[in-house]
Amino acid sequence: MQVLLQDLRYAARMLRKNLGFTAVAVLTLALGIGANTAIFSLVNGVLLRPLPYPDAGQLVRVFTVLPTQPHFPMAVADFYDYRERTSVFASSALYAERDLDLTTNDRPEHLSGMGVTHEYFQVLGYHPILGRDFDEKEEYKKNNHVVVLSERLWRTRFNSDPGIVGKGLLLSGESFTVIGIMPAGIQHVGGDFHTPAHGDTVDLWWPLGLLPHEVGGCDRGCHYLNMVARLKPDVTVAQASSVMNSTAAQLAKQFHEPGAEIHALVVPLKEEIVGRARLMLSVLMGAVGFLLLIACVNVANLALSRATGRNREIAMRSVLGASGLRIVRQLLTESFVLAFLGCIFGVIFAVWGVDALIALSPDKLPRLQAVHIDGRVLLFAVLVTFFTAVIFGLAPALAIVRSDVNRSLKDGDRGSTAGGGRGQLRNWLVATEMALALVLLAGAGLLMRTFVNLEHVNMGFNPDHVLTFHTDLPGKRYPDNASWIRFYQNLAARLQALPGVQTVGIGSDIPWTGYDENTSFDIDGRATDPNNSPEARYHFASPDYFRAAGIPLLSGRFASLADDSKAPKVLIVNSALARRYFPGEEAVGKRLSLWELKGAQIVGVVGDVKDAPDGPSAKPALYFTDWQSTDDDERIVVVRASSNLSSLASSVRQVVAELDKDLPITDVKPMDEVSAHAVSTAKFTWMLVAVFAALAMLLAALGIFGVMSYSVTQRTHEIGIRMALGAQKEDVLGMVVQQGAKIAAIGVVFGLIAGVALTRAMRGLLYGISAADPWTFAAVAALLVVVALGACYIPARRAARVDPIVALRYE
Repeated sequence: MQVLLQDLRYAARMLRKNLGFTAVAVLTLALGIGANTAIFSLVNGVLLRPLPYPDAGQLVRVFTVLPTQPHFPMAVADFYDYRERTSVFASSALYAERDLDLTTNDRPEHLSGMGVTHEYFQVLGYHPILGRDFDEKEEYKKNNHVVVLSERLWRTRFNSDPGIVGKGLLLSGESFTVIGIMPAGIQHVGGDFHTPAHGDTVDLWWPLGLLPHEVGGCDRGCHYLNMVARLKPDVTVAQASSVMNSTAAQLAKQFHEPGAEIHALVVPLKEEIVGRARLMLSVLMGAVGFLLLIACVNVANLALSRATGRNREIAMRSVLGASGLRIVRQLLTESFVLAFLGCIFGVIFAVWGVDALIALSPDKLPRLQAVHIDGRVLLFAVLVTFFTAVIFGLAPALAIVRSDVNRSLKDGDRGSTAGGGRGQLRNWLVATEMALALVLLAGAGLLMRTFVNLEHVNMGFNPDHVLTFHTDLPGKRYPDNASWIRFYQNLAARLQALPGVQTVGIGSDIPWTGYDENTSFDIDGRATDPNNSPEARYHFASPDYFRAAGIPLLSGRFASLADDSKAPKVLIVNSALARRYFPGEEAVGKRLSLWELKGAQIVGVVGDVKDAPDGPSAKPALYFTDWQSTDDDERIVVVRASSNLSSLASSVRQVVAELDKDLPITDVKPMDEVSAHAVSTAKFTWMLVAVFAALAMLLAALGIFGVMSYSVTQRTHEIGIRMALGAQKEDVLGMVVQQGAKIAAIGVVFGLIAGVALTRAMRGLLYGISAADPWTFAAVAALLVVVALGACYIPARRAARVDPIVALRYE
């Protein structure tokens, strides 16, 4: 211990003597360690931390798998059959978004609600803090008007009154009885179909009215509910999958058309939540890992340059009896002190970085609420610091102790390291920096090209100057299609009268928001194949929806006000449906039959809109006319205007309040925010990798600048002789730049080889560009070479200005 303290005191004195070196080294390491710690905190919170449920490893999501739908929601009747015929789950439940409105003091509020079956909280492992959970009898239709409140809603709207349990509430115009209060911190399990994302706020839960289910009706063929289950303790996911698939085959044989292929997919809940974020976070972790390596290499080069001034010191210690191991230990102690200081500042940077990451992260990134600096993150920072100290400290230490002691004592501090092994080591370290920096630049370039491609993708709609908002009419006040249609027609007319408003449309969804409703249909006059029926996305839209959203009409006509409930049923289809099912024919005039509609005529074909900007192509889609056929579900109002959208938003709220003072509207936002959100993940990834690549390029430039400056200092005498013998300034300038160019060229060559190999792992994040795109690699290689030559130029110019007389006296 006494020897260690002695080494630490000596290391502190040596670092204080070289404050410039210490400051640069600590700052370089702090950037590398801080970036790694910040990104690891993101990885830890999203991927590594367990889900906030008791025995979370037993939780799974269950999906139906059809030949054309590999990730389909659950049908009601199938769920009950699975529950009765299998024994792999301790409990299982269905859930879907079922929002309700609460009006108090004439102020309507839209509450985030979930409809669930009675075992939902048993699956998650939660119990009410007041009252009780749901009972199976409350799944029966017209017996489900009971509600469990979240702790947040109970506290903020009901002042934590325990007497609320057992009392009635008027929600969306209907009477509900409060039966329980759930504890704080319950996180929703998430999902892709009619449900908020994982961790989103849920205000209340109430039972799904599913019983008695319709035998042979839509309860078997309609897939619109999410399923979550808890495995029995002795059952694995593979075992559950086997049993579920066997049961699915039985159900298909018993209830579906002969030869129907129906399977079940059982996925661990955590994998379902975070699986799609894994690639992005892995790429970011790799990027900061490269940045840390570059930082280590840079500090190692600084340490080698600094070692020149310590040749006599090290040699004297060797002569006085210090072993090579003892000297290496002393030098490594200095490295650990530097790394420890870098860790302190790096953690401070990481705290700031985590806040910035959370603020900049796309909404689609799951589990952001779990991201913070905790003990595991700090342990990671300590481990990174340890390996960093070894990486940047060991090579210089070994190079120093291997130097010629006699030559060091004879030459003193003059250039004994100018050539030979240590000079070559510095050159190779800089080449390594260049190679690592090129890999990062290549990744950033590919991601930038992806983002640019997504920004310029053919949207199929026009989001400029469009305001959107959500409405959800309560069934109590709007009990039939006529009242529902009348409200939206009045709303559209009043909004149309506002100053600056050009067009008002109403639809079931807007583009790029994850809408995924599918149906099969028959084409009149064609034979039907029950195992290969035509399929399409289905939407609902008012006649002016397409004009408001900026979706072009390609042929035929839009629906009109004359296409009402008494008129013959009409459909609008997209170009993808027309191409697939009517190749070489005119789709307008053809008739489709689906649901209760028989012979609905296609009157128009509109342009394609992909499900997402990075989707391969648009899916076939058809649009019901809202004034004829409606599902009484939530609607999105689309208002195209030439006026300021901020002022229009307040006018919209006033118009809705005049029509129904108890109807709240939500998600009031410009449509271009929706389109920007769709590319937010690509933008986030590109921005972070670009920042790391820029830092890497800066460190590489500083590395080659330092090596060339050191080389010029060591070769001052040689340069003086060359100039005395007639060498021109241009010759000296070219000689130095050529030396730096060779180092850069070696780094670029190895960087290109490594980049082509490593960027293949990013293919899942790219759009419209190959992972080995030659133009991107050529551009970043050229950029890095230019930066490297620029870093060489300053030392080269200094060398060209050497006075031969002064240089010859240098010895």
